Amino acid sequence: MTTTSTDRAPESQGPGEEQQELLMMLAGKWVAGTLNVLARLGVADLLADGPRGVAELAAATDTHAPTLHRFLRAAASVGVFAEREDKRFELTPKAQYLRSDVPGSLRYLAYFYGETTVWNCWGYAIDTVRTGEPNGHKLRGGKNFFEYLEQEAPEFAAAFHKAMSELNESRAPKIADSFDFGRFATIADIGGGQGRFLSAILRRYPGSRGILFDIETAIASAPPVLAAQGVTDRVELVSGSFFDEVPSGADAYTLKAVMHDWADAECRKVLGRIRQAIGDDAGARVLIVDGVVPEGNDPHYIKLMDISMAVTNGGRERTVADWTSLVEESGFEVVAIHPTLPPHSIVEARPV
Repeated sequence: MTTTSTDRAPESQGPGEEQQELLMMLAGKWVAGTLNVLARLGVADLLADGPRGVAELAAATDTHAPTLHRFLRAAASVGVFAEREDKRFELTPKAQYLRSDVPGSLRYLAYFYGETTVWNCWGYAIDTVRTGEPNGHKLRGGKNFFEYLEQEAPEFAAAFHKAMSELNESRAPKIADSFDFGRFATIADIGGGQGRFLSAILRRYPGSRGILFDIETAIASAPPVLAAQGVTDRVELVSGSFFDEVPSGADAYTLKAVMHDWADAECRKVLGRIRQAIGDDAGARVLIVDGVVPEGNDPHYIKLMDISMAVTNGGRERTVADWTSLVEESGFEVVAIHPTLPPHSIVEARPV
């Protein structure tokens, strides 16, 4: 008896849609690498005024035109850039976010994600699963992520600070609107970089003042940002390491996207320094603006970021239970966890 294609059992029909979806997931590294290259070259900025041909783009970026075409074609296949019938390339809605001059730009984040030690960590990720230790330290000669960037990779350090600034420029005002920071007269932003988050808070709450605290190389580029936001006269710049000491005299201490960079031991040390600075001020607060890992199997960016933290620098994303334990071990208790602009929440803690 001859079996027609419609009579065959499902298992004989070959791989289906799920296999193709998994193949695309496995190709994610290729996609990220392609976008990293195009972000570093600034291709999206070159297309801001309209479509251009590959030869023109190659001349502007000092690249090999046939190979650049292959990179653009690959990016276009996932909706970033588009190749027209006349063979010129143009921006798509996704590609707009690879421009340098748009709200919510991700150009420098894509640029930074290709940093050599960050990228190469994934080749040794199985070692992290086996040992529980990050492998970035080995690739960076024993230095942690931030020491290495500042001392040995200034190009990527600059890209990292720009990336954080880009993200804060679009996201910080929404976070500032979501919580009553105005009840604090003085707010110290610990690890605050260029000050975009603190600036957003002070613009939203003109009765408050701020202390911007970070390492010297991070806050060196803060004055123009503070000036552009009109808050220079309300911000005190203080440089130092939050592992050693933090400024006293603040009513609230904010830590935005800082704690997830570090393991619990380092986080307890930072929170311990803040607890020392607070002293007997029972009304003071620590406001940790960071991810909260949700329960269940639904997709979530924070669950993937958690693996990146584990592999590259030994940090982690935390559940509600994790945050509760961490602050209690550091001389605080959780008052509330306030949802804010995803993927962040605000963990509000008070001294005990």
